[in-house]
Amino acid sequence: MEKQQVQNIFGEVIYEIRMDKNLKQSEVAEKGRMDVTYISDLERGKYMPSLFTVLKLAKGLEVIPTKLISALQEKMNASE
Repeated sequence: MEKQQVQNIFGEVIYEIRMDKNLKQSEVAEKGRMDVTYISDLERGKYMPSLFTVLKLAKGLEVIPTKLISALQEKMNASE
């Protein structure tokens, strides 16, 4: 799997969790202390977040960090 594929899948994970929790990008950004445009860019697969960003995202999405990683792994396995 290539880096861009992982970025895209992770973006889907962020989006799906955010939708499941009925959160706006601005709410995630505020809770995670990030810029709203960065949330949008992550959801579109534009960037590969650092570990620190994953922790901030988890806080913004109101999930434990392992939820993000396990959801990513599940989607990656399903796409193979």
